[in-house]
Amino acid sequence: MVLRILSTWAPLLAASSVAVACSSTKPAAPDAFIQATVGPGDGDSSTVCQLGTVEQFLDIGTATGDNPVRVTDGNQQAGSTVHISCTVATSGSGFDINLNATQEGLQGGSLTITSPSGQGAVTTSGGTGVTAVFESGQNGTFRATNCTLSFAYQGGTVPDQPPIAAGRIWGHISCPDSEVAGQTVPAPDGGTENRTCDGEADILFEQCGS
Repeated sequence: MVLRILSTWAPLLAASSVAVACSSTKPAAPDAFIQATVGPGDGDSSTVCQLGTVEQFLDIGTATGDNPVRVTDGNQQAGSTVHISCTVATSGSGFDINLNATQEGLQGGSLTITSPSGQGAVTTSGGTGVTAVFESGQNGTFRATNCTLSFAYQGGTVPDQPPIAAGRIWGHISCPDSEVAGQTVPAPDGGTENRTCDGEADILFEQCGS
């Protein structure tokens, strides 16, 4: 009788083991492509933006036609470890985004992009009022809270449609008034104004939390 009971339950136990194994599969690690620059914008003088030319702040992956090379979290770029963390979650009729890409080392940098939480401020048409922080080991940190997100890549339209969905986003962030904390310059009216530069980045984040 014992043998009969075991033979009856054996297939069920095996199926249960398979189900447990499948449910414990780890989600894919996030990956990203980033080309981020900071420098003088149109009409900016050297007194407004202290960077004399447009500087590469972060370069992760490679732009290769309509299918840029991505780097997965924990892998290497130019001999330095890359860290990717991101969330692209549905919220109302849009999405909330929280994106970060960092490359270690003195030649590295980071880019962080966030939209207002719970507002679904980024839609399939783009987004405004987005915050971005550009950081470079060589050139410091620039922050803007009034960035615009569009779905452009290499000056053209993102080839992947839709360009945003739960867990992924491909587009361009534009922050013409990126400020350096605590630095001011003389203003035309005789007062002072914050020192600003133009931060721009093509971005592609995938395998993000949703």
